[in-house]
Amino acid sequence: MKKVVDSNFLQSEALRAYLLKSPTHHVVLTDYAFMEAYKADTLFILYRSMEILSQYPKQVIVLKGTLIVGGLSGRSAQLQKRLIDVRGTRGFPDYCKELLAAQRGNQELQAHLLYKAHAARDQMDRIAVNAEEFRPVLEAITDLFTDEEQKILRTGSPYTAKMGEKMISHICLMAAFLLKKHPTGVKMPNAREVRNTFIFRLALCMHLLAHRWISVGGVGSTKVAKIRNDFVDVSFAAYATYFDGILTDDKKLKEIYAKAVFLLDNVCRPTAGQ
Repeated sequence: MKKVVDSNFLQSEALRAYLLKSPTHHVVLTDYAFMEAYKADTLFILYRSMEILSQYPKQVIVLKGTLIVGGLSGRSAQLQKRLIDVRGTRGFPDYCKELLAAQRGNQELQAHLLYKAHAARDQMDRIAVNAEEFRPVLEAITDLFTDEEQKILRTGSPYTAKMGEKMISHICLMAAFLLKKHPTGVKMPNAREVRNTFIFRLALCMHLLAHRWISVGGVGSTKVAKIRNDFVDVSFAAYATYFDGILTDDKKLKEIYAKAVFLLDNVCRPTAGQ
């Protein structure tokens, strides 16, 4: 079993229980989880965030960075395997030993970790800029739906067929836009492969996040830090669709993941001949 871990779950005793239950239980660690752990001004949070995983280092799977993953092919063969950073996964036990040495006073390692922490904060600041650009996207998704359809989203009633058509159309358009914008120059996937690309699944989860915002009256003047956190959350949900679920206490994140899996399995599947 392989489950993506939410950064806020790293210090949970439930994570320890999951790892203790079986040596075949693995935690999937994304770059965003690393960044969240590193972003504090001191190393104390990093040590605490990695404490449980450091006790089970061979049960940790490290993924490639999101920039790299966003440019990967959507071929079904070895889909999950392509996401995994083999070198990072093999090196995680050594990384844990370095963390322990730094915690015990190795100043050279402390300086190296602080440098990484500074880089993580810079990256999170860039994500905040992207999150601000995400605000009008959330608002545009709201405008897709009529007042009656927005009422359905607020009450949690089943979607109508028309709403489903609007959703898939917008998700495909958003994914196409993000694929064209990708800095590595991604080749546009065919209809069969597009649902397997990370960018499509990210667009799907972003759309489902917008539904959550609609249910509470819209994004409005919400602070950018909150939107940034939601943006990071949807990345966890998107990654989790490739694995066996998500480790989190966040009800919203669980719902987005569950709906994304349902739509991928029942709505976003390619038709015969595609």
